[in-house]
Amino acid sequence: MKRTERRQLKENELATGLSRFLSWVRKHEKQFMAIAIALVTLLLVAVGIRWFVNYQRSVEASYISQILSLKAELDQKPENLAQLEKLAGKGRYGRIASLVLATYYVEKNDLEKAEKVLAGVKDRGRDLIHYQILDLYAQVLSRRGELNRAVEIYHQIEKEKPGSYPLDVVLFRLAESYEKMGQNDQALNVYRQLQMEYPNTYYGYQATFKAMKLAAGK
Repeated sequence: MKRTERRQLKENELATGLSRFLSWVRKHEKQFMAIAIALVTLLLVAVGIRWFVNYQRSVEASYISQILSLKAELDQKPENLAQLEKLAGKGRYGRIASLVLATYYVEKNDLEKAEKVLAGVKDRGRDLIHYQILDLYAQVLSRRGELNRAVEIYHQIEKEKPGSYPLDVVLFRLAESYEKMGQNDQALNVYRQLQMEYPNTYYGYQATFKAMKLAAGK
């Protein structure tokens, strides 16, 4: 077969193959369009979600900054207290305002107001803020002499084992509550648990001395 004939044959085969491909594409044009639209939609959704997440983070950071500024200037601007009270418990970030407000009341030794604020938000969510609120609520109860209720809350946190909150802090305060109640055996058990499970943390280290002191007094 001559070279020109072979070349023509290849060109014909290529043309035929291309024609068949174009015919197949036209036949499945609707499916291709549907896939393309789906991919574009997914891309737009992904971009939208990323934008929304970044926007939410920006709003949250701005809100937290506002709340902390209000608290930091309370001594110079007593009127800020009314703004904090208004923000507490309301809206998406109301728990943060409640936590900051309750912290202020604890610092001023107004435990009754602190407990009231925390009681209104202590059962919302299961994130870091939630466990910070529960911990502070238990501390307030302990300082008010309601040790049994404080112990219940610490046990609740321990049972839920939140990954977002340090359990060694909770266990140490639980042991201290048992000590205040005169239940030294339970306190000693918790201190020893801290020694074993958190030996390299501050509270694990402190638990060692607490355990030695309790054991020596038995």
